[in-house]
Amino acid sequence: MKANEETIKSVGLSLLYEPDDPGNPVVDIVLVHGIGGHPVRSWKCQGTGQGPSRKPTTPNSTINGSSTRKRLRKNPPISQLRRSNSEPLLVLEKNSTGKSKHPLRKTSSKSSSRFKLAEFLAASDKDHNESVEVFWPLDFLPTSCPNARVFTWGHHTLVVDQKPLRLQNDIFAHARELLHELASSRTARGTAARPIIFVAHSTGGLIVKEVLRLAEAERDGPSREVLLSTSGIVFLACPHRSTDRSTLADAIRNMASVTLNVDANDTVLQELSGANNVDVELGQQAFLRIWNDYNFRVKTFQESVILSYRILEIRVEATTRRLASIIGDAREHAETISAIHSDVSKFSSHDDPGYRSLANCLADLVGREEDRRHVLNTKETDCLAALVRPHITFSETHPATSYPGTCLWLYELPDFHAWHHRSDVNNNKILWIRGEPGCGKTILLRSLRGRLERQWSAAGSAFIWSTAEGHDTNTIFFPGTRRQQHEINPANVYRSLLAQLFLHDPHLRRSLLALQNQSRGESQALDDALVVSFFADEYINKRVDTPSRRTFLFVDISDDAGPAYVEELIFRLSQLARNSDFSICVASAHHPELEEDNAINIGMHLRNTDDILRYVNLNLVAEWEERNQTVMMIGQKAGGVFLWAEIVVNILNAAITEGASQYLIEYTLDEVPSDLHGLYEWMLTTLNDREKAESLVLFQWVILASSPMRLNDLFVAVRLTEPAPFASFKEFGPLMAFRVGLPFSMRELRQLRNSEITSDTPHQFHQWLRARSIGLLELKSDNTQGVANEPWGLQKVQPIHSSVRSFFLSGRGFACLARPSSPDAYKPPSSPSLFTEDYIDISHYSLLRACLTYLNMRDFENLGHHSTAGITTNNPATTTATTTKQDASSPSRKKNIVDQRNLVMSSYPFLQYAVDNLLFHLLSPRHFRYFLPQREVMHTLAANRFRLWRRWTSLLSGGGTADSAGIFARHSDGAAAALLSPVFGAKFRLERVFRKLGRLSSASAVSTGATGMGMSPITPITPVTWSPKTPRSAVEENAANGNGNENVNANAGAYWSPRAPVFRLPKVLPAQFRMPPTISLPVPPVGRGKGRKGSPAKKEVVKAVVPEMEAGLPVLDLDLELGFGVEGEDGLGFGMGLAI
Repeated sequence: MKANEETIKSVGLSLLYEPDDPGNPVVDIVLVHGIGGHPVRSWKCQGTGQGPSRKPTTPNSTINGSSTRKRLRKNPPISQLRRSNSEPLLVLEKNSTGKSKHPLRKTSSKSSSRFKLAEFLAASDKDHNESVEVFWPLDFLPTSCPNARVFTWGHHTLVVDQKPLRLQNDIFAHARELLHELASSRTARGTAARPIIFVAHSTGGLIVKEVLRLAEAERDGPSREVLLSTSGIVFLACPHRSTDRSTLADAIRNMASVTLNVDANDTVLQELSGANNVDVELGQQAFLRIWNDYNFRVKTFQESVILSYRILEIRVEATTRRLASIIGDAREHAETISAIHSDVSKFSSHDDPGYRSLANCLADLVGREEDRRHVLNTKETDCLAALVRPHITFSETHPATSYPGTCLWLYELPDFHAWHHRSDVNNNKILWIRGEPGCGKTILLRSLRGRLERQWSAAGSAFIWSTAEGHDTNTIFFPGTRRQQHEINPANVYRSLLAQLFLHDPHLRRSLLALQNQSRGESQALDDALVVSFFADEYINKRVDTPSRRTFLFVDISDDAGPAYVEELIFRLSQLARNSDFSICVASAHHPELEEDNAINIGMHLRNTDDILRYVNLNLVAEWEERNQTVMMIGQKAGGVFLWAEIVVNILNAAITEGASQYLIEYTLDEVPSDLHGLYEWMLTTLNDREKAESLVLFQWVILASSPMRLNDLFVAVRLTEPAPFASFKEFGPLMAFRVGLPFSMRELRQLRNSEITSDTPHQFHQWLRARSIGLLELKSDNTQGVANEPWGLQKVQPIHSSVRSFFLSGRGFACLARPSSPDAYKPPSSPSLFTEDYIDISHYSLLRACLTYLNMRDFENLGHHSTAGITTNNPATTTATTTKQDASSPSRKKNIVDQRNLVMSSYPFLQYAVDNLLFHLLSPRHFRYFLPQREVMHTLAANRFRLWRRWTSLLSGGGTADSAGIFARHSDGAAAALLSPVFGAKFRLERVFRKLGRLSSASAVSTGATGMGMSPITPITPVTWSPKTPRSAVEENAANGNGNENVNANAGAYWSPRAPVFRLPKVLPAQFRMPPTISLPVPPVGRGKGRKGSPAKKEVVKAVVPEMEAGLPVLDLDLELGFGVEGEDGLGFGMGLAI
């Protein structure tokens, strides 16, 4: 909808154009003229169609054009009260008496008649040809920017006898009027938050700058919204700065004299234009600061036509205006328009070069706001899903808010102000907060983020938070070089940053879509190597521009991250800061050997001593006279580590509450180590042997679990876990993980395992947890209401700080808990020689055994028996192979199976974790990751009519297929995904085992249904005895370990080959594996091979059954292709990668 030109008000805000849909406008474009202008005529071209002064002149050119003559001619000797240099305030009708009811409408004594006025107007336009009037805000702009509302704003400046009247509003008063009218109008229309684009001409630029300064002074309200909503400003020949030979005041007077057509030295003009007002210079400085802070877009256009090169005065004035009309900042991208000062804002046609430049600029600003409102389509959503894969994160668990009165020192640093306001040479530098572990870097970073969000969120700013951890980026391109399986993927920080910027950067969306399309044919699109390469080689090396006013990036780098990884990440973030307007803040460990030129370094552990002293002074409960001396001792020994001081104060307060004297407190303070890891070890040594054993089980689960566990799940897991894993490892080796034993019920669990844990409720267990963790663990809630408002048992258990995790993952924590306190207690002989990975591997053996034990419990009897597609019925005899494929694949049956699975999973604590992370704990130990015990895995899962196999696959698949492909697909995005990498080879061996288990399980179900046989007696699950070096007979092995199994043949020695990660087959199969005489299911052989000695190998079919299968059940057919260099004594064998 376009407004009629005649209805436009000469004073105030007028709507020129609005899209047909009132909710459709993206922005509001507001046109502001300068002193002596008019809301219509300042933007309206009246001429021959080419513009009277579009063509620049040369020194030899003549003065042509009506505008030129108007500027040089002598004004007629008549006095008229005018609003501007071209509009009389009063036009008298013929025979008029000259009287008016309004005081400003009265003519002066020297006023002429309407006839004389007509003669004056005719004389002023005598050089005009047939005129063409073009009002581009109405004629062209709606076509160029159809999604924008267009306003024009006008104000009066009265002139008589070529002199402005006194006691008129100056530009500062006009700015207040514009701000008030904009705020009230937008609030009344319900569009207070809609983006604004100002287009200012001449001294109208001063009005716009003053509007922003006044809006910034408001803390909130509609006026403040004007600043927060400002998206861009286009300056058309506006004064901005001083030049070498003139001041800013000279440029303002010069421009005002041209638009108002009065003498530039007029004192009243100087007052009205603010040329001599100090607020103009302050406003210019405030504008630069506001521009840096709010990061709206600014575009400047300069005049480029000089009326006459012959007249020095005109040439100097034009040069002064042109040089003063640029800000001098590269972000403004200044352009010129071929016109004189008064005609810079007038365009004669749609093809006018000046209008094309202005229209492109406005269309770009409107397009940026449209990008901010962009909603992801289907392809973009799929691309984002491929970029953001579920991964393991161990986020900091400290509260987001800092301790009252702390962290305030940062906001007083000049370096921080330079970074925050993007001033001087620091506008493209990153803020690098460095400090020792536990000094409070994450707290400070979160406090800073909260402070900036309160300040900038209303301005349409974006806040991006990411955590980073890793040893180096080599593990991205070479997965096998990862030091420990529990390390967070070092590519996660790049994925996180790109995923969050994906929502704000339209260029990034297009680039990632193109990258995904290129790699769609590959096995894994947008893998880690591709994402990191894209970020490092393409994204940060180009100009990054987002529609957001300000974009703040916060990256919290783990204290455990390697120096090489930190250095590389800091360099890439600094490169991103150079090529963008992002404000990037990074927190990391100190790393004094690392330096970055494009960073503002702040050593936190050197500046937060006052914060530590404040905390200790307010929280230490000591009341003796030398209390201040104790406070100073704690502050000095803390060494800038806030966490150390917090823990020590809690320890001392507990001792003081129990009656400890000042001497004992000071003695304890001297004894406490000054480093965090030493403090943790000192705290653990205060536990007795029984408490250490319980604490070991607790920390094994909290530290090595694939994800933070809930309190209810942890309660069950601790009861299931072997309390002495190192003693069990000494006796059984890695195969201790498969010693599941007889099943038992939840009711019997308390008497069977860890009977010392007498807790019955989650609250009691939490009290036990706090005592055994000596304060190193805490509860974390998923919701924003806090732990206290969440039902007990649903909270997650996490370390109080990442340094606790690194303390245990370094092996120091587990070694401390494995070391006995009393001399006569059990001490593992291998403890002194165990490496860090050994402690972690043994812990994973224990956790794997707990998962298998839980799945083997009697409470789950009806899960998985005689079912081929998920959760089963209660009566095994009713479930046969007669179920048709149509029934198994029907939607109702699938939904029923999924519902049953979800019900079972939610009814039993720890069951979800045990099912989802069985493979994770199986492959986490290095020994199993590279040398998977295939026989033991099959033996364990196939025992008791495939009891564990059916339960696990039915709960894992949820009604889907239980084949190897389905199992691996279920773990493709889980914790075990990295462990299934081809680098380790475990996936190929597991696939062989799972494929055989699936076939045998299906055959067993068919056979049981056909014969009508019931379940066989339950037998304990015990693995074949392990020997790491030399083969021993099964009788010797079992006799040495007290098994006494008489069914094992004396010549059947199963052992690990010292030459290759495979099992050797015994010469004579044990009795459990001998084929029953009644059933034989031969399978055609797959081919021939050669033995180790090069002779043609024999092709035989070895038929065996799982030990727990009774006679009459299907046999285990091993059809082996020979000739991989590893063979049994009878010529049969298999090796790495061989399918069976």
